[in-house]
Amino acid sequence: MRKRYTWVLVVVAMALVAAACGSTATTTTTTAGPSSVQTTTTAGEAPVVTTTTTAPTTAAPAATMATARGVDADAKVITLGLLADLTGLFAPLVIDITDAQKVYWDNVNAAGGIDGWTVELVIEDTNYDVEQHLEKYEKIRGDVVAISQSTGSPTNVATLDLYKEDSMLVIPLSWYSGWAIPEFDGGVMLEQNTNYCVEAMNLLDFINEMGGTTIALATFPGDYGQDAAAGVKIAAEFYGMEIVYDGEAAVIPGQDQTSVIQGIVDSGADWTFLTTNPSIGAEILAGAVQAGYTGFFTAPGPSYNAALLDSPVGPLYDAVYYQSAYNVAWGVDTPGNNEMMEAMSAEFPDRRPSDSFISGWNEAITMHKVLAAAIANYDLTPEGVVAAANGLTSVAFGGSAPDQSYAGTPNDYVQRSLAIFKPDLALYTAAGGADQTLSQADGTTGSRLEKDFFVGDAAAQYDFNQACYEL
Repeated sequence: MRKRYTWVLVVVAMALVAAACGSTATTTTTTAGPSSVQTTTTAGEAPVVTTTTTAPTTAAPAATMATARGVDADAKVITLGLLADLTGLFAPLVIDITDAQKVYWDNVNAAGGIDGWTVELVIEDTNYDVEQHLEKYEKIRGDVVAISQSTGSPTNVATLDLYKEDSMLVIPLSWYSGWAIPEFDGGVMLEQNTNYCVEAMNLLDFINEMGGTTIALATFPGDYGQDAAAGVKIAAEFYGMEIVYDGEAAVIPGQDQTSVIQGIVDSGADWTFLTTNPSIGAEILAGAVQAGYTGFFTAPGPSYNAALLDSPVGPLYDAVYYQSAYNVAWGVDTPGNNEMMEAMSAEFPDRRPSDSFISGWNEAITMHKVLAAAIANYDLTPEGVVAAANGLTSVAFGGSAPDQSYAGTPNDYVQRSLAIFKPDLALYTAAGGADQTLSQADGTTGSRLEKDFFVGDAAAQYDFNQACYEL
């Protein structure tokens, strides 16, 4: 809690003025209380004597920062954790997200930190595996004040009770709709961007706008795939669409996807809505097209990676796929994006462009805002950091993503806006394809803006007061 100390200055003045011809003298005496400071000033022929007495004051004690786990008050160092999938299903995306966070905090520290407080990161690879996630959390839980990126829905759901027990603020790299519901997450999960459920509603709004009326649905099980599936079904009813193949939870990683592919093909749907990781999504998309399916595809953000344009399925994605996006793409001119691109290009001039850098950078901006609020409140304890996060009324990303608020009820603050990209293989190839580097002025991921940030009717009218998919 921020402590405010008010300095009280009491000045009571009494003036005595005497005037005389020739030699003129003016004396002013101010008295209040028993102690005094006297000043005598002579100006020309008119001496001025001023006596000022001020009441004794009791100096306010210096404000003390409350600290606990993960904060070194003497060195003014704050330690944050990252539980990142650096080797599992989403590693190609998460490596870039994690590196963006590292560069962001390096720059903040180099510029003097947050009011002199610097930030250190402890990064653990969880392999997108629940058991490894729990193990790595156990390893760092006593050393960090908060977690600025934690990959995965099932992993975070499995660890949620421990987060609550520790008052551990976590920014999930997961867009499960339950993260916006305090009764579910205990207020410790600081969601970013829209969620899978609302995202799906907006994608169906886009499909409706494109003239689609029938949907094939194929998703992972659990809070990733089935939260998105819930949004698809809500919006399908809203727009009067028909789900002609319901493959909710039918896509099991590591298993044969033939039955899912055949279900999509047999449905003859205008559009297929996938919720998978990029590699399995590509397997299903390519399999369905090769089997004669002629509809279009779309999916939530984590289902796509621009690196697919380097693979044999690149032309298929260019032809039939539309991608949901939480942020603008690499190369887009906004103040926030320009700052990120300059920093990443300076650090990794030989890396290739990635839209995932923006996600990591914006997560770090959010955590920066949280820590700045906690410092202003003189409370860097875990509980103080959680309280600071839940008091944020606005987080701005300089135009690289819609601003975020955490004020009010879930229906007030849930982010409902997203953009839609079209993979553009010609654009990507012309810029150099996989050989592009971050130092290249016209670098692109081939993510061409199809529709700027918007909120469809189904998402706008949805009364969001609980998770769309209940665990």
